[in-house]
Amino acid sequence: MSQIVTIGGCKLCFGDCRDSMRGMPPDFVSSIVTDPPYGLEFMGAGWDRGVPNAEFWSAALRVAKPGAHLLAFGGTRMFHRLMCEIEDAGWEIRDTLMWVYGSGFPKSLDISKAIDKAAGAERVVVGKRTNGNKGG
Repeated sequence: MSQIVTIGGCKLCFGDCRDSMRGMPPDFVSSIVTDPPYGLEFMGAGWDRGVPNAEFWSAALRVAKPGAHLLAFGGTRMFHRLMCEIEDAGWEIRDTLMWVYGSGFPKSLDISKAIDKAAGAERVVVGKRTNGNKGG
């Protein structure tokens, strides 16, 4: 259920944007600011299995006034898919803003160990490396 509230001359729509946009006439909004699913399958959540498709962004374009801008947040690993869907819907990509930050220590992945783990295979130790390093 969507709700439209007017604050200081601005109309703010609260609710599921898919429902809200269906009830809006064409050329209704001046800007769209959204934080859609990132497509990272966050904690196995079904709602985050993919980024919104071009059909969704076409609905947003339908309600946007000519010259309106769209600001859509996206995850660093999947924003390229988000941009492709937005562009395929007819939006023009002008600029991209990045919030780049570091957190934690980067960790590499041993692909062979990941494959064994996914297959449920247990690794057999065939020997120990000796390189003279007393720490390891």
